[in-house]
Amino acid sequence: MVIDRKTAEYVADLSRLRIAENEIDAICGELSTILDYMDEINATIDTDTVVSRIGGLTNVIREDRVLDSMDRSELLSNAPEHTDETPVVPRVVR
Repeated sequence: MVIDRKTAEYVADLSRLRIAENEIDAICGELSTILDYMDEINATIDTDTVVSRIGGLTNVIREDRVLDSMDRSELLSNAPEHTDETPVVPRVVR
């Protein structure tokens, strides 16, 4: 399968990758090689006869229950700085 520049740029955009203009042709070749290899593997391996060996599983997730929470003022007493409702923390997002 031949990958053209437009497709390589589209895949890079979807992947949030910045590719330099002088690297696009090399990326096209590499993507084409990878997809050709995947086609070869798909043509070689027969997965139609594969039987699932997973069985006997049970749900281990506990049932949700509403429980009483701690008193807000007691929780806020542990914070070095707080408003009436929430702790004050350093800004991490600009």
